[in-house]
Amino acid sequence: MRRSTLTAAALATLFLAAGCSDEPESEAKRPSPTAPTASSTKPTQAPATQPPSLDLPKNAQTLVPETTGNKDQELPEFTPQEGAYTLYATCEGKGKMLIVDRDSSNPHPVTCNGVHTVGVVHEDKKPQHLTVQVTGGTSVWRIAVVSGNHQP
Repeated sequence: MRRSTLTAAALATLFLAAGCSDEPESEAKRPSPTAPTASSTKPTQAPATQPPSLDLPKNAQTLVPETTGNKDQELPEFTPQEGAYTLYATCEGKGKMLIVDRDSSNPHPVTCNGVHTVGVVHEDKKPQHLTVQVTGGTSVWRIAVVSGNHQP
């Protein structure tokens, strides 16, 4: 119970500061030049633009490589090696993106349309299980996780 509470508190702190971006607003809202990829399922009012690339730190150990999607998806299990991990996320569209620790029922929102979310979660060296959820419409999201504390 205590571990779940600490994890939920760490994730809550992470996302309270999530609305910050070090990019100028004009750059952050500029659409990516790449077109969305075709889906093998019937299209459902997908946003016209892909989320911008994430500005990942060089030489950081990648735990979850940049992953893009437009629906709910479980991320691969990862284990932070430095007592913390840094999560990078962004999304575009009319829906909302939530990051959920599968061991907790407390989802954490990510602001869409031009705002990069960067947050650090302090955690023991144990397997982590995160899920991306899309609610309230359609959104295209991008997420990556690196080991350690890489605050901008």
